[in-house]
Amino acid sequence: MITAQRYEQKRLKLIAKLASAGTLLDVGYAQQPNPYFSGVHRVGLDLVPSSGTVSYEEEIVGDCMEVQEIFPGRTFDTIVCGELIEHLENPYALLRTLREVLRDDGRLILSTPNPMGFPVAFAELFRLKRYFYTEDHTYYFLPRWVERLCEATGYAVRDIVSVGLWTPWFAVPAPVALSYHVIYMCEKADSARSDR
Repeated sequence: MITAQRYEQKRLKLIAKLASAGTLLDVGYAQQPNPYFSGVHRVGLDLVPSSGTVSYEEEIVGDCMEVQEIFPGRTFDTIVCGELIEHLENPYALLRTLREVLRDDGRLILSTPNPMGFPVAFAELFRLKRYFYTEDHTYYFLPRWVERLCEATGYAVRDIVSVGLWTPWFAVPAPVALSYHVIYMCEKADSARSDR
């Protein structure tokens, strides 16, 4: 997989900008801790220890599907899942689990690759398996389907942010439909709707 440092930094900055003050749980953070969070108590949760130079106030090795057991009686103002849901067999279960440790007025921030974004669509068109094709991903989600996933698990999508077209050097501004990474800021939906 090719990475572009400036593009990733833009994604991390946009995520940090959407985070609310207070306590923040960054799920699946270890590969790329976010250095741009400010004014928050940062808690990182991942299956492996962080390899980054950015340290959080708390860094916990554990399974994201066990957040209620890991954080009994604790809630967070913001939960971030950056580049995580595409790796899971059951992202619906994760979002329902995280809802239990998100404050009622809290925010869930997701980012995930868009299969219609450049360069994924280009690689798919030419059936390239060398670039933008990884066995680590279980799914790719179109933006409409991420909204559906969030709504089905008790969230209301309040904002959708394009990171832009991916290039090895920087992000080119683009609409959400063409952005390689897309960021979703969600809040809990009312309880009547989430019980469906």
